[in-house]
Amino acid sequence: MNTETNSSPVRNRALLAMLLVGSLAANVTAQAFGLSLFISAAFGLIAIASGVALFSSYRRNRGDARN
Repeated sequence: MNTETNSSPVRNRALLAMLLVGSLAANVTAQAFGLSLFISAAFGLIAIASGVALFSSYRRNRGDARN
């Protein structure tokens, strides 16, 4: 029985990059349409968190030969 998870550093970074781009686009759209400041701030915080996680994942796995 294989109990290994179905995630790799490359897949995780791809998902984080998509989350970063999506939250940046949502933040810009929320500001352009004049939506609530709280909605825009939430998307901004998601963008910052995913950017930090993406950078951290890159730094942690940059020496790994499988990437």
